[in-house]
Order: sequence, then C-alpha cells, then structure tokens
Amino acid sequence: MKIKDLLSKENIFFGVQVPGNDKKHALKEISKLCAKCSNLSEHTLYKTFLGREKVESTGFGSGVAIPHAKIDRLKDPFIAIVHFAEPVDWDSIDGKPVEIAIALVMPTVDKDNTHLKVLSYFSRKLADESFVNRLLKAENPDQMYQCIQEEMKED
Repeated sequence: MKIKDLLSKENIFFGVQVPGNDKKHALKEISKLCAKCSNLSEHTLYKTFLGREKVESTGFGSGVAIPHAKIDRLKDPFIAIVHFAEPVDWDSIDGKPVEIAIALVMPTVDKDNTHLKVLSYFSRKLADESFVNRLLKAENPDQMYQCIQEEMKED
C-alpha cells in the first residue's frame, strides 16, 4: 500500500480547537476526528494514542507531532492530519508546541511494515525545513493535501 493511498483530503482537519491546549485534550480531539473517518470507537483510539504517548512523546519537533495508534484487526489503515487553532503543549523533543499532528492509524499485525514505512517517510520529510514550513503555512485542507501530494511525487 502506498502512503498517498492512506491520506484523503477528507481526513485533513483545520482550525481544531483544543480545550486547555494540552496533549491529552489534543489526543481526545484527534480520536474524535479519526473515529468519524473510520469505523473505530473514539475511546479505543484515545486509549491507544495515549498509551503510545506514555512510552515516548510523539512530538517530533518544529511544531509537528506524529501520534500513532496500532489497532487490532484494522482493515483500512489511514492517516489523518490535524491543524490546531492554537499551538498545543506536547512535550516535544525540541520543547516547542505542536501546530500540526499527523495521526497514523495502523493495524497491529502489519505484514508489509506499512506503519514503519509511513513513520520513516514522515520523519525524513519533517527533517526538511522547507517542507515543514509549507505544511505550517497551508491555510486549508486543500493546500495541505496539495503540499503532501507534491512531496510524494518527488519520491
């Protein structure tokens, strides 16, 4: 499965309000949005995202986080992108708040290593300052989707 097949424009959310602007509330909002674009329960998603954060913060740095959830028997993995209305305190590796979360929802059993491929892809891309700046400057889901699609053409 190609990474671009995991992201649809409908799974990009802009101006998401987070009460308290903290990571737990942000994960709750991400879980709500991911539940809407799948047949997964908000509670399961939240519990899984939160469990992953307890292992290590997914705050990548430069204003971006990559929270991820591995779900048993998930048939259709997907990526959701959440652009927050206000930066969120995430306990990122660089100490900066998060403006964008790239949420990965993947199956627990992953024969093709899709989870690692996607994680590795975004980790590499997020090391590119110009890509991160384009993501952060996107003003709507269309622009963000376009930015990511253009990056994927180059790979």
